[in-house]
Amino acid sequence: MRYALLLAVAVTVAAQMSAQDQNYWFQQGGTRSHLLGGAVVGGVDDTSAGYYNPARLSWIDNPSLSVSASVYQMDRYFIRDGAGKDRDLDSLNYRVVPSLVSGIHLFEFAPGHAFGHTILARHYYNLSVSERREARENVIGDVRSAGDEDYTAQITVDADLQEYWFGLSWAWQITDYLSFGATTFGGLRIEKLSVDVDARAVWFNGTAFEAAAVDNSAYVNYVDLRAFWKLGLAFELDGFKAGLTATTQAIHLWGQGTVSRNLEVLNIDPDEDGEGASLVLNDRQESRPTEFRSPWSFAAGAEYTIESTGTRIAASAEWFLPVGAWTVIRPESGAFFQGATNLIGGSNDFLKVRHTTNGVFNVAAGVSQKFGDWIIGEWSGHWGFYTDFSANITKHDDAVHLGVTEWDLYHGMTGVTIRTEKSEFAVGVHFAIGSDSVEQNINLDNPTEAGLLLGVPDSARGVYWAIGIVAGYTYFF
Repeated sequence: MRYALLLAVAVTVAAQMSAQDQNYWFQQGGTRSHLLGGAVVGGVDDTSAGYYNPARLSWIDNPSLSVSASVYQMDRYFIRDGAGKDRDLDSLNYRVVPSLVSGIHLFEFAPGHAFGHTILARHYYNLSVSERREARENVIGDVRSAGDEDYTAQITVDADLQEYWFGLSWAWQITDYLSFGATTFGGLRIEKLSVDVDARAVWFNGTAFEAAAVDNSAYVNYVDLRAFWKLGLAFELDGFKAGLTATTQAIHLWGQGTVSRNLEVLNIDPDEDGEGASLVLNDRQESRPTEFRSPWSFAAGAEYTIESTGTRIAASAEWFLPVGAWTVIRPESGAFFQGATNLIGGSNDFLKVRHTTNGVFNVAAGVSQKFGDWIIGEWSGHWGFYTDFSANITKHDDAVHLGVTEWDLYHGMTGVTIRTEKSEFAVGVHFAIGSDSVEQNINLDNPTEAGLLLGVPDSARGVYWAIGIVAGYTYFF
């Protein structure tokens, strides 16, 4: 009975450890497209059309090559009271964020048709947080240790996520007003997660020092390759443009990953009968098959140009469908600990990595204004805003889960483009912010043996913000 209670508490704590996943619209690409907040499904006119709406490629009448990136970005991941009262989880990062390399190719033998390529950094994120507590506190039951013990506890989380899309596009201008296009994408996802929670209490029992300790850790590292398609329609009449796109759910191509978990419970008395119990669960599997799924999504957008003032007003929206729970890394079945499989199952339960997502509806709006020619070319100003709502779902089982942040983000950006006969240069500023109430993963306050030397999770406040300098360059052949 004691081991059953110990396992029930231990596995529950382990299930609270999870990784960071990105919101769908976090990264934008292109020159003008980025500065408009991606509100270009209806009227994209640069090389990023292969990503936003491939049908728009047929409306671009000169071949070109474009490179864009966040030249310098600073972001902060912050959870106030994330590990207990006044024990914040904080990660501040500075980095260069690649965005988009794309091109448009036109051939004389295929009039009315356009071709393109796209290399996009769809997700590019990392964080590292750590918090530690040291105290003299009554953690161990008085039956074994009357009074306070020396208590130390620490949580460390390191996460890294990179996802790149590689696309080949084709577009066909069906009439003077209507076009169709498609992009075949390959998605390469590389994700790594390491979480470690350890706590210990030390006391003197009258004749010798005694200790109780818990170490609970998880490690996930995988690479996954999938394929999917984006189909688009575009309409253009005078100053009005509109577009529709559909992105298919992914087809899994290949993937492999490593997952490990370690749970050491030493000299813990959860039922306070005066006798400590110990249990060690440890397992690791490498080169296991993986599958990461991405959702169906549908987007629509429109753009209107006021010729007399050179003003362009654009708006777009995209609906991402939910994806039901699935196993990202599927471990091989087996008994890694003799006698425990009837309590917690085998490796396929202990090492399972799961994920699921909600449906999301995002909107974007942007305005462009021509300023006229000055010194080196034609100057235009751009302003954009878009929502970036979280698709994460709170975990409900004992598996390791991907996705911990649940707050929605809001993005704003502004910048200028300078267009010459042979090139276009863009520079601007991109800002993002989000905040929401979240549940603590770990609470280092008021630890008890029944909680495996940890406290009861409480609510906390999560905040994320980022600011970056955006730059892009397009060369016209």
